[in-house]
Amino acid sequence: MRMPRTSLLRTSCTARRAVLLVAAMLALFAVGPVHAEAFDLASLMQLLAVAPEGEVPYTEKKYSSLLAAPIVSTGTLAYRRPDTVEKITLTPRKERFRISGQELTVARNGKEYRIALSSQPLLDAFAASLRGVLAGDIAQLQAYYRISLEGGEQAWRLTMIPGDEEMTRHIERILVSGHAGRIAQIEVRESSGDRSVLQVH
Repeated sequence: MRMPRTSLLRTSCTARRAVLLVAAMLALFAVGPVHAEAFDLASLMQLLAVAPEGEVPYTEKKYSSLLAAPIVSTGTLAYRRPDTVEKITLTPRKERFRISGQELTVARNGKEYRIALSSQPLLDAFAASLRGVLAGDIAQLQAYYRISLEGGEQAWRLTMIPGDEEMTRHIERILVSGHAGRIAQIEVRESSGDRSVLQVH
């Protein structure tokens, strides 16, 4: 079902939400440890570049100043080469966000909507940088983010701060932490002060 132009304006919140939801796909399928004397950004990107396709379960908590308690959701995350990422939420309600090629597909309540990435510059830029992480492409990431890495191979944290003014209106930073080649937690901090914390099982 192709959405009319007038409906695209009403999908801006959905697109923004998709940015935060799909952010969870950042490098979830990293593989074994890097055997090197020093663990640096290039070492981490090497792990991401050889990450396999796969699907993993997750639990996510979304915190907001408007809520007394966080919203907890569960589901699965999937990555399929060369450019497809998908987040399927099972609880508290079923919905699916899928980015493939140059299109975002949103499925909920028995209906499916398709949004061209070119119609949502924020989402388009995010999708490009997301794919840069999954591909281990440092150059592509640096086109959108200021990147820093803390810690060592057994306990590290990747910090990604948007460099684009439009993105900074929505996202303050994305923090990906883990040990060796495994992601333990992904936190998305919004410019509003809200945040989401996703744990991979």
